[in-house]
Amino acid sequence: MPEKIDAATRLFNLACALLYTREGLTKHEIFSRVAGYSETYKPGTKNVSLNKHFDRDKIDLKRSGIQWIAFQPPSALEDNQEIYYKVPKQEFLWPSNLTLTKRQVAILNLASSVWNQASLSRDAANAALRVRGLGESGDIAELTTLAPRIRTHHSSFTALTESIERGLEVEFGYRKPASTEVEKRKFRPWQLQNISGQWLVLGFDSVRKEPRSFLLRRIVSEVKNTNADAQQPTATDVAAGKASLDDFISGNQATLRIKPETEAWFRFEMDDVAHAKRDEVTFNFMDVHLLADELRQYAGQIEVLRPEGLKELIEAGFRKVVEIHHG
Repeated sequence: MPEKIDAATRLFNLACALLYTREGLTKHEIFSRVAGYSETYKPGTKNVSLNKHFDRDKIDLKRSGIQWIAFQPPSALEDNQEIYYKVPKQEFLWPSNLTLTKRQVAILNLASSVWNQASLSRDAANAALRVRGLGESGDIAELTTLAPRIRTHHSSFTALTESIERGLEVEFGYRKPASTEVEKRKFRPWQLQNISGQWLVLGFDSVRKEPRSFLLRRIVSEVKNTNADAQQPTATDVAAGKASLDDFISGNQATLRIKPETEAWFRFEMDDVAHAKRDEVTFNFMDVHLLADELRQYAGQIEVLRPEGLKELIEAGFRKVVEIHHG
């Protein structure tokens, strides 16, 4: 059996292939040559699932700032209506009027050194070699211009990142789950992590004297440095903090039944999930209240099978909306 390739890797491979190609690739060439598609591609069939992946991947590429184009080359025969896809190289040119501070240049240099290694990894090389097999003659070094992006809308993200780099203690206001109460926290941040789509910071609570993790979404004030140096954690400290977090997450598991061909179906990538029951998905989560907030937007598309508390929170939220509008 071929190795399972996740959606993120498939998207990366597609971006590399479209950036590398000079003439453009047809959908057939993408499906037959790009890892993430080629494993399940069946020539001569409709490939419904692959077409859905491709449509979703095109949207995700543009959301990431990668502007692909679809076109018919001038050399195409009149009866050949095939569409070609590529990423124009000019989309990756540096804006002529953009200036950077010394600190920004230093950060970009560091990121560049890391990315150069990643972009020349096996996955990137394989993507280029597969396209080269179609007769392309591009330079794999061009893939170094394809940079990863961290998307976060949390204002605390940058402040926490800088505090981690400088080894400083911070303080901030934190809203507890299912409460309007805001507590002041003093904290030594160690690492930022993204779990199930939620950003959190792992570190040491200076008041409780124990490793803790806090969701960035619940930080409701400016993150300020206390001007106190944070003792650097040992590998054992970080491992213990992660183990505690893993134990917590493993105890929070939800199972949903998803209505096919809905927005929720694509949100939970049901075409990719291997499970016994085709319309059910089980996953771990960080915060049941935040999960309930997210799932309310899929009303009529999902059924919560467990836990019961999640179902109750979703229903309570709908009742509150009704009360506000009819109260």
